[in-house]
Amino acid sequence: MRDQANRGVYARLLLPSEPRMRVLSHLIFWLIFIGYHMIFFLPIMPDRVYSPETRLAYLLYYARFIPIYYVVVLLVGLSGHPFQRWFSPLITLFACILITHILTKPLYHFYDKHIGIANLPGNFQLIGKYYLKGWIPAADRDWYVFVYDLMDMQLLALPIGLKYIRLGAIADRRRAALEKEHIQEELKELRAQLAPHFILNVLNAASSEVGTFSQKASEYLAHAADMIRFALHDTRSEFIELNKELEFIARYLRLEAMRTSQRSKIDFESTGETKTAKRVPTLMLTTLIENAFKHGVHSTHGPSYVKISCHIEADKVTLQVLNSKPLLKAPQHSKSIQSGLGLSNLRRRLEGHFPDRYRLRVTEQSESFLVYLQIPLTP
Repeated sequence: MRDQANRGVYARLLLPSEPRMRVLSHLIFWLIFIGYHMIFFLPIMPDRVYSPETRLAYLLYYARFIPIYYVVVLLVGLSGHPFQRWFSPLITLFACILITHILTKPLYHFYDKHIGIANLPGNFQLIGKYYLKGWIPAADRDWYVFVYDLMDMQLLALPIGLKYIRLGAIADRRRAALEKEHIQEELKELRAQLAPHFILNVLNAASSEVGTFSQKASEYLAHAADMIRFALHDTRSEFIELNKELEFIARYLRLEAMRTSQRSKIDFESTGETKTAKRVPTLMLTTLIENAFKHGVHSTHGPSYVKISCHIEADKVTLQVLNSKPLLKAPQHSKSIQSGLGLSNLRRRLEGHFPDRYRLRVTEQSESFLVYLQIPLTP
């Protein structure tokens, strides 16, 4: 309980939820930061206290780290993944040195014009002779100014380090939330599996009983049970091996062939590198084939056909699905095939997985529909 309470206190300090608390925590930190450094050399440099010019010089010197810090955080944040890549510390260090140099040169010109470098302690005079020169170093020794910028990085170690700690704490909280959500989803999935397993047992039992009267009906129920079992166990992840997807398609086509053998013709051809172990989004190819049967074969009682060709290359797969078009329902069918829920969801998935790296075309003829899909293969 005490550990949980401590974690709660740390979370409130590092991750204040209210904007007002965040602003207040930043103000308190910078007041402590500046105040600490202002009195750090008090025993050996009493002139810092007794000279107004020196107090102002030191105050501005340490206060400049406030804009330096926030500008650096902003610039690093614009990289898209702040502080989360292996080279982020290098980017942070380079940005700190650059911003420090840009803000320090005008500060020393302010000292020289309004206070006078000669009126300040010796360290200001020593460093100032480099900052008061031009922006582009003219002599070899002029490059020493960047050494002083680098030395100032030790003062930014604390605020930048706290930033890293805060981002790490945020990542840990997100990970914990995702793990909790994942556990809850697994529990829901385990409870949901009871019903499918019950259905599988019923289908298997029915297949055995029906086999005495109709072998075809028994095989149909057995294939249906196989498909449910496959969908239950092999389609949980977002991606699936292409071979397993094609295996599921073959089972689905066998089931449809048994169902519509008297009035439909089904052709399926797979060519190319069929032994590949690469993956595709789960059931993405199956969606197009199921769409062809839904809007073609099952939308008419007359003769129909579905022709499927799948060509597999080293880095991509191309699927073409050609199906007959019910002549009596052309307007409704055209609308459903073009903007149906299946294809709409498919397009969203394609945009999510392969933005600008896929090709999807739906071509309508007077008596047929042709769907063309080409997607990259994922290792």
